[in-house]
Amino acid sequence: MLLVQLFACAPSPIPEDALHYNVKVTATADECHPDSTQGYSETFEYIVAFDGSDTTIYIGEEVFAVGQITGCDLTYQTVVLPGENDTDGAFKWQLFGTASVDPTEGDACVEGENDWEGTEYFEIVSSEDEQIEVGCQYTMDSVGGLVAAE
Repeated sequence: MLLVQLFACAPSPIPEDALHYNVKVTATADECHPDSTQGYSETFEYIVAFDGSDTTIYIGEEVFAVGQITGCDLTYQTVVLPGENDTDGAFKWQLFGTASVDPTEGDACVEGENDWEGTEYFEIVSSEDEQIEVGCQYTMDSVGGLVAAE
């Protein structure tokens, strides 16, 4: 029981000075099925930690992606991740992204109301499903705002 209590009290891996962005990701293009992006849209809280020019993006307590920032321009990528769909096939994918980000309220890196504007694409790297072709890329816009840390 003591072991469970120790893990329950473990500190968060996310640095306290990390920035929190609510980012809406919306599908814009499906390279292999150009007539269908299937209306995908989802909002995530990206928590971005900076260590010099190195960045780590968390979703929840988990590392989602790592990257680099130069000025206001952020590039990032995930490791290869597993996926499943409603049919019988499993697949693996990897996400790559670029974004212009405002690291503080009022910065002039991103014009207008947003503090995060970018593009993400993920590529299928392996697939057991005939309808999900290896090499297909899916493009998404990512737009959001800086929010207060919890």
